[in-house]
Amino acid sequence: MKSSVVYSLSLAVVLSLSACSTDKIPGVYRIDIQQGNDVTQEMLNQLEPGMTKNQVAYVMGTPLLIDTFHPNRWDYIYSYQPGGEDREQRRITLHFDEADQLIRIDGDTRTVAKADLPQVERQDKNVIVPLTEKKSGLFSKMKSLVGLGDDDEDVEVIEGTNPAKPEIDQQQVPDTDIQ
Repeated sequence: MKSSVVYSLSLAVVLSLSACSTDKIPGVYRIDIQQGNDVTQEMLNQLEPGMTKNQVAYVMGTPLLIDTFHPNRWDYIYSYQPGGEDREQRRITLHFDEADQLIRIDGDTRTVAKADLPQVERQDKNVIVPLTEKKSGLFSKMKSLVGLGDDDEDVEVIEGTNPAKPEIDQQQVPDTDIQ
């Protein structure tokens, strides 16, 4: 009896410790974790030598790290870890001179010239959503048959107007010619 209790407790301890040691439990959803400044290629292409700190902050956003001992160096760090996978980290460092103008860009992200980027043509689409008539369900139809439903006929009609089609001022209606 005593040995079965000892075996049962030791088995429970081993199973509980082995459950803690595994990092990827099957069937458990892990969220994507993004931290820092996501620096895109378009942002890097807008940077030019001689830009002031305010201009760089307008293009790139606030840096993640401004070192107290090196105030002329801004670090943009971005970390992305898809759920349960390896983490990807990128770093961009911008260096300024004493006049607070951009002099150099360092980092582990490759910069591409604007001429080498593929040109993407933007296409705008207009979608027309038709107006639908008021649809009533079975219960409201039965209520209207009995006489308890909402009557749409209670609209007050003013002389010279058509309640089904109100007049619209043509100056306020935008041009709706869509190609």
